[in-house]
Amino acid sequence: MRANIHTTPEDIINLLGHSESPSASVSELLKARSLANQRLRHTFNLTNTFVKAETDIHNTFVGRMKDLIRAQRRRGQWGEFLHVARQAFACELNSYVPTEARFPTAFPDFIQVLTLRIIVVALLDPDRDMESIDAEDLRVSATLITKLWGISKLKKISSAVPLMNASCTSPDIDDLTTLNYHLRRLLPDTEKYPNPINFVIPTWETLWRVVATCLAHVHENVEFRRVFEELLEDPTSERFKTTSFDSKLCADWIISETLRLHPPSRHISRSFVIEQPPFLQFVRALLPRSVTDQLGLAPLIRSEIADVEGIHLSVGIWGADVLEFSPRRWGRYTNPSETPTLFAFGYGPLICIGKNWAPMAAALIVGAILEGIEREELEIVGTGIIGGRAGWLGWRVQSREAFKT
Repeated sequence: MRANIHTTPEDIINLLGHSESPSASVSELLKARSLANQRLRHTFNLTNTFVKAETDIHNTFVGRMKDLIRAQRRRGQWGEFLHVARQAFACELNSYVPTEARFPTAFPDFIQVLTLRIIVVALLDPDRDMESIDAEDLRVSATLITKLWGISKLKKISSAVPLMNASCTSPDIDDLTTLNYHLRRLLPDTEKYPNPINFVIPTWETLWRVVATCLAHVHENVEFRRVFEELLEDPTSERFKTTSFDSKLCADWIISETLRLHPPSRHISRSFVIEQPPFLQFVRALLPRSVTDQLGLAPLIRSEIADVEGIHLSVGIWGADVLEFSPRRWGRYTNPSETPTLFAFGYGPLICIGKNWAPMAAALIVGAILEGIEREELEIVGTGIIGGRAGWLGWRVQSREAFKT
């Protein structure tokens, strides 16, 4: 059955659930999200709220994530996070063979591993010694999550009941076993993290791509780089949102523009079971599942998709320069009520828990990387094509001296 695509802000808000609307309860929204995400459950053996519809699982996960974010903020506010990011950059360089041959290295690999190291120490396991983390655990975990995510996109939802009740049946079980081994080494506390992937994917998988796409836009722009230098001099939420006297720019605008042009989720899916006539429900209850599947009696699923990328690239909403990376566009909106809605973190009751945390975290990581590559006389080299999870062909981090001709 063809999916219904939602292409206006109003339709997307209605689909994802307006926080003030009683039309869709949180329970119903959880069911629609979990059903749409079953491919991730089967690929990664996830057991968190993104693939489970139970409200107690949702409340527990949300509470745990909020506790992690609050704890990170209490530890020296953002200054401590920046310290960890700088440490992580140094560790990442030391993980390479200390010769001129250590570079070039693939840009996305560098950002993935560096960001994962930061997430582990700054958020998930703050008592962890940075030096104790094995670079191979980071590299393998990042590589396999990205690989398996791509594979998951090839999987289709054809029947509600088998998907909701079956255990993980991923054909990539060897990769999953290897991934779980390395994730357990990164997060060894089995009481806090009985299934580490439940927390690594929500905290890392989106963040590294925001960092990478932002760097791709700003690394050659002196004005943009200066904004991040100023943020590192004063790593506070106030500095993040305040425009500088010289450039009339702020890091908040740069990150927002990154999220607009490159939303981490270009489409947000929700799925609904189509109610069948009572007679068919009765017959299905009497017959084995294998028979009902063969007879085509399994519940049908209606897919609804929010076209986030389409909204973010709408000329009617953002203007004729919609395809340009133009952070100053955010200065046009002096009245919050007139600012177009950014759907990068979803919307409604199930909006991303890190909505108010991730932009600042991404900005500090970007700033620390820009600072580090300048200090170490490295450079980012890429093409005009900016990737997402994949598509970074030609992008690399290299030594300036080693490549002088």
